[in-house]
Amino acid sequence: MITTSKEYKTERIISLLVTHGCNLNCTYCFEKHKEKGLKSMTLDTAKRILRKEFEDFAKSHRKPQDRLAIEFFGGEPLMNFPLIKEVYEWVRDNDPDFPVMFQMTSNGTLFTPEILDWFTERRMDFRVVLSVDGDEEMHKATRGISAVKLPTDYIVANWPNSYFKMTLSKDTLPDYAKGVISLTRKGYRITSSLAEGIDWDMNDAEIYRRELLKIGEFYLSNPQYKVEQPFDMPFERLLYNVDIPPKNCGCATKTLTYDTDGTPYPCHLFIPIVRGNDEYKIENGRIDFNDDASLIDSDCLKCPLAKLCRTCYGYNLLDRGDVRNRNMTKCKMLLVEMQVISSFQIQYFMQRKDSLDKASLEKLHAVTKGYELVHNTKFEFA
Repeated sequence: MITTSKEYKTERIISLLVTHGCNLNCTYCFEKHKEKGLKSMTLDTAKRILRKEFEDFAKSHRKPQDRLAIEFFGGEPLMNFPLIKEVYEWVRDNDPDFPVMFQMTSNGTLFTPEILDWFTERRMDFRVVLSVDGDEEMHKATRGISAVKLPTDYIVANWPNSYFKMTLSKDTLPDYAKGVISLTRKGYRITSSLAEGIDWDMNDAEIYRRELLKIGEFYLSNPQYKVEQPFDMPFERLLYNVDIPPKNCGCATKTLTYDTDGTPYPCHLFIPIVRGNDEYKIENGRIDFNDDASLIDSDCLKCPLAKLCRTCYGYNLLDRGDVRNRNMTKCKMLLVEMQVISSFQIQYFMQRKDSLDKASLEKLHAVTKGYELVHNTKFEFA
């Protein structure tokens, strides 16, 4: 059964790198070793991957609501659109006896009327996510192209609960609030995050604070809009009764990325077009991603914010040679984020204090603890 219905929960994501090719050259792109269009996945390779994944998933997931997601990734996946169609049709014809959904992350520039029609007919089976880095000026600064011709209205019309991904660089950070607010007013759901691989300084942190405050005020003054990442920060993690913070993504456990030749890797940050080699393919077993203690160093483990801190293990390895070695210049940015968002969430819940359910009251309790922690603890930064 193919379905994107919310009654099912995605328990595993299989990411197929359908092509190394891409038609853009974004400033923060991590795929530094890609060969323009020279390597693409074949249908035989995709079928071999999915047969094994289907067999494993059927054995390990017995709850009726457990779902497997098949993600098309690149490069720009639409550069191998014929394969996307073939994989979809093969899965549909084989009709797995557990829920399956499809998803694709795209830069949005290669949609043609024919491709749009194809996705429209299958919109109940797919989730499509576009990367949109803010308003016209912001998008052009990081991607070198205009955002005007992107099919954003089409995405909203066909997937009203889908979102657009905004990645913040040093160039776009000063216009962060303007970008989020303008796109939100147009009816778009915007999730945003800081780009990896950047050395952030104190000036960046103050700009980030200024922009976050503007967005928080917008949400408080316009309650009709859904609060999106990072403003939905889960401060309840601070209440976890654990000594070792749990891994903050599904890398190598709930997700796998398969390169064009069918070789599996922990995630897309470990593939050869990112690293330049295949050293960290799954079969080599270089890293135990089931052992949370092996993914955080002793200094970070001492930090009172460790349970809330987000990191990218792939970038840690790529930039600093070890999955445990986090970007310490990002700490100041994350503290600012936690300070502003904890204050925002308390105000948000207090605006609704007469109608809070049990879960919301627990979140209010957690964020109050978080507010005290991030405002009353002294931190030193790189």
